[in-house]
Amino acid sequence: MEKQRHNAFTLLELLVVLAILALLVGVLLPALRQAREAGRSIVCRSLMKNYTFALYGYFTETRDLLPISVQDPIMRPWFTLDDFRSRIGLPSLTEEYKIRRFPQNIQEYKPSYEKKYICPSASFALKNPEEGLYAMDRSYGLNAHVYYFQDSIRERLLSQSGRILCMADALDWWFNWWGCDKYTETGEEWLGFETYGTAAFRHSRQRANVSFWDGHCAAMTVEELKQNLDEWMRLAERQSR
Repeated sequence: MEKQRHNAFTLLELLVVLAILALLVGVLLPALRQAREAGRSIVCRSLMKNYTFALYGYFTETRDLLPISVQDPIMRPWFTLDDFRSRIGLPSLTEEYKIRRFPQNIQEYKPSYEKKYICPSASFALKNPEEGLYAMDRSYGLNAHVYYFQDSIRERLLSQSGRILCMADALDWWFNWWGCDKYTETGEEWLGFETYGTAAFRHSRQRANVSFWDGHCAAMTVEELKQNLDEWMRLAERQSR
């Protein structure tokens, strides 16, 4: 009588299988990370587009811009204002001022947005919730130069809205030319005054999602964003002469 054969792996066969699995994991993980980041970037652009349409809709109706806080008489950022919140389907804030306290004891406006309204790659905002809400100003910021020169470019916003930057990934509620490259040194870490005005290049290949006033979005490197904003610096030089 023949002996019964056992269909079992030998140790060598098992090691070969494990080596193949390790190789496949090593190949697939970077691709999976890239796919996840691509998905987060798509969500980010969709949010940014909705916010830009809300801001531009307000401008076309009123011929005014929703203020950034330094231009608001009662010092509230754009994302806390009821005119903006209503346009993205949110109720009015129940309190006029909501304060949070972040590192270095710098007082800031308390976050008033659920997670789904925040860039999914904005790790600082998402790691620092307060009462289940997240900091919009550690997710998106507005182009401060447009607000600084709003009187001189008001007509341009109507005729050239596809050329003028509105919003970008950011670590502050605004961003500007001289703060664009701070993120390359600090990353997603918010440092208070040191990172004011900072755009955030948190997406793949060190790019920031940006929106233009007509609602279309793009991804820019530090140099591309600074080149676009350089127009405002030249405008400032001309006006100062």
